Amino acid sequence: MATSTFGRYEYDVPRPDPRGPARLGAGAEGPAGKRGKWLPRIVWSLAILLLIGVFIAVYFFTIRPLGFGTSLVALTAALVPVAIVFLAVWWIDRYTPQPRITLVYAFIWGAAGSVGLTFVIGGAFTYLITPEDAQEMTSQFLGAVIQAPVVEESMKSAGLIALLCWGRRFIGGPIDGLVYAALIAGGFAFTENILYFGRSFHEAQAAGESTVFWQTFMLRGLLSPFAHVCFTALCGLGLGIAAERRSLMLYFGLGIGGLSLGMCLHALWNGSTFFLEVDPEAPMRSFFQYYVTVQVPIFLVLLAMVVWLRLREHRILRRQLSAYGRAGWFAPSEVEMLISLRRRRAAEKWAAQHGTVARTAMRDLILAAVELGMDRHGVLHGAPTAKTRLRERQLLERITADRRLIGALSRPVVRLPDAAA
Repeated sequence: MATSTFGRYEYDVPRPDPRGPARLGAGAEGPAGKRGKWLPRIVWSLAILLLIGVFIAVYFFTIRPLGFGTSLVALTAALVPVAIVFLAVWWIDRYTPQPRITLVYAFIWGAAGSVGLTFVIGGAFTYLITPEDAQEMTSQFLGAVIQAPVVEESMKSAGLIALLCWGRRFIGGPIDGLVYAALIAGGFAFTENILYFGRSFHEAQAAGESTVFWQTFMLRGLLSPFAHVCFTALCGLGLGIAAERRSLMLYFGLGIGGLSLGMCLHALWNGSTFFLEVDPEAPMRSFFQYYVTVQVPIFLVLLAMVVWLRLREHRILRRQLSAYGRAGWFAPSEVEMLISLRRRRAAEKWAAQHGTVARTAMRDLILAAVELGMDRHGVLHGAPTAKTRLRERQLLERITADRRLIGALSRPVVRLPDAAA
């Protein structure tokens, strides 16, 4: 029988058992079926709507008092750093993409949930740690160096814990934890930047010059768009490593360790304004020296870690999908396609020539295969369970169904003249 091909990629791949997933056996769980999709979607939708309600409340109580014009200027300025964060998250996440609804949830949790809880808890926490006879400078120091790192990082990390409680498949490794942590932190910084930019714009209007506003925009929008990301990413990395190792002790150890280290970096960032010696003739010089000697190396270390984790994901996916290939589930050319972003795009482009349905099926096949390989890597670190076996069979059935659909749509309906000859 003729097969439909893209380059070396054959969709009708011969397998040891043509029954496909049936060779796994029915097992104690019964035949693998599709889980209900509506209940999770309803729950996620309600959670997102609740967070949007919280953001509306934050807007009316904190942003609206700045005035419509000021709020509009601040919002426009805050879009610049959050766009930089979005671009970085897209680059990190595109190799093993996460569900879009959970990505949206993570950002809105950061922009609304963590900000709302910080407003509620932050004031009470500051009151508890501030002595009654404390001077104004002491109160500001305790608020910036103690209260802000502890409360803000805890509230942001609460969104990561909620994702873990909902399902381990959302945070199955360090890259997953990093992606969600970056979005939560980016959302938090987005709302916080609106407030900072709005206040500095008010000050600029009162002073009759725009220097204050542009300095704030440069410091928060251009020089430190990843400040909050770096703080929260440490907790995300810790929880992701623990999820990959399937260790309850690591959840507590690495989770709390990453959270604590993020708090320390946050305190170091906020505390720099209290300890730097300011030269009246060049007030920004000392900050730039601190920024270059302390913050830039920290950022570069985290960037190197991200690049290494991306390369590690590539090796993991090659190893696990090759193992499935040796078992007959993938041809060697399929494995090469699935581990290469360039070949994935080429395969989707080829499928699009046969219609939107074929392209959607190709996209789903790629996503299912990526999830299969990463899930298998996680299973190898712990004992397989009935749930993990069922999940594996569901993914293999998706891949088989997508492959058959693509083959059916890409084969010619009538015999070609050269084939007849």
